[in-house]
Amino acid sequence: MSNSAPLDKLAGIATLGTRRAPLPKDLQWPDESLAAVGAREQSVEAKLLRAAAAHALMSAAGARAAQSPESGVPDFPPVGAVMSDAAAWRVARMVSGEHRYLLGEWFALAAAGGRVLPPHILPLVLDHVPPRERRGAGAVLGPAAVWLAARHPDWMVDAPSMELSDQRWKEGSLRERLADLELARRVDRVRSRAWLLTTWEQDPPDAREAFLDALLPTVEPADEEFLEQALDDKRKAVRQSAAEGLSRLPGSAHARRNLERLGDLLQLSAEKGGLLGLGRKRKLSIELPTAPDKAAQRDGIEPKVPASLKLGERAWWLVQMVARVPPRHWCEKFGCDAQTFLDAALATDFKEELRGALTDAAVRHPDREWSELLVRRWVGRDIDPQVEIDALRRLVNAAPAEQRAALLEVLIGATRGDHFGLVTSLLQSLGLSWNAALTNAAFDRLEEGLAGTNTNYSQPRNSLDEWAKHCDVATGARRAGVLLQKYAEGHTWRNALEQFNDIVAFRAAMREELTK
Repeated sequence: MSNSAPLDKLAGIATLGTRRAPLPKDLQWPDESLAAVGAREQSVEAKLLRAAAAHALMSAAGARAAQSPESGVPDFPPVGAVMSDAAAWRVARMVSGEHRYLLGEWFALAAAGGRVLPPHILPLVLDHVPPRERRGAGAVLGPAAVWLAARHPDWMVDAPSMELSDQRWKEGSLRERLADLELARRVDRVRSRAWLLTTWEQDPPDAREAFLDALLPTVEPADEEFLEQALDDKRKAVRQSAAEGLSRLPGSAHARRNLERLGDLLQLSAEKGGLLGLGRKRKLSIELPTAPDKAAQRDGIEPKVPASLKLGERAWWLVQMVARVPPRHWCEKFGCDAQTFLDAALATDFKEELRGALTDAAVRHPDREWSELLVRRWVGRDIDPQVEIDALRRLVNAAPAEQRAALLEVLIGATRGDHFGLVTSLLQSLGLSWNAALTNAAFDRLEEGLAGTNTNYSQPRNSLDEWAKHCDVATGARRAGVLLQKYAEGHTWRNALEQFNDIVAFRAAMREELTK
């Protein structure tokens, strides 16, 4: 029997009203398996809406095809502990466009809660959320998603407990091999190196480049021999990635060769003792290098200055060398603290070049003291704002995860009210989760900006959206609530604060639903 007749009857009941036309039991569910849902305590109106939805879905889905015993298709797996209806429908709304940018946070929260999506939501998620956005979400999608993906190639998912596969490494797509390599770098680095060495000569150039880029975040001394071989690759991008990896290994032969080239090009004057030496700063003298030979070029020293840089050739060669040396090296070499060396470097004729080189070095070799000093020395300089923001962003992102929030607090503390645009732009460019302290620090600076007579930020309408995506939910809601009470309708920042509040409220609801 067609489902159109039951739907027509349900529409008639809705038109008359449930008081005049009660809902018959035979119309409540199109299939007896759904009766358990009807047993829940709910209003007559809710039952009517659920019945209409069930009949509509049943009509759209059609009839299940009979399965032959010889088909070999495995049974649909047990679903496991399913999340609440509210949580599942929220992700459906997000996939359809409502605050879609919060999907990553939603998946992370759902994974922490140990619940899986109900099967009827999976096709929507697998169809409309690209694999890169749901990478690592296998536990949330559950075994049902793996079962579905085996029958639909575009629905590839990470299995909840993905295992390394030698066969997949040899025969899989580039995407599959990259996923395997990233997993191997987490659980079995010896195997990851064996894989690379086994197929390296046969791998196409784009694959070799992608594999080296995937290696960089976890590069370690045991990778040195492989990276040295890659320095002789035919493709320039592969050679550059190999040199970058070796630059992050301060104990490597590559690092020793770089220090030999630097030699005594940088010299810090001796510290003067006695009364005459009090208050005198040490001076840094610089001798520019000669043209890089073939060995230096093999190690990644580019002879030609990029067209985007206004820099002499010899200064460019020096910048590349200094950028590969751990900043702590200079303190050890000259017997000084970081502040002394940085002050001396920024008092030379090459202060801008050295600030950039030391920043690159601190990104390659994160050091909390140096990172904090460099952050303070970048803020408020009379330079291209984008250059400033890029340097600060890289310093923060390179720091260990547990230090990033503290480094951002240092940055915000180094700014003044008239630098509010810098703070906003920087916080917008960093995909970091803020703790309560960082959220408070950002709002302190916002309040200064709103109250300051000299501050006129030109685009407030959407300027707090990124804050709302990353701030501590409870702290952000409290601070925004105070400002909303203070600044009435018509204020320049009213719209931005209201949007901030809406996003934070949405995130709060996500958290509550995923804990039920």
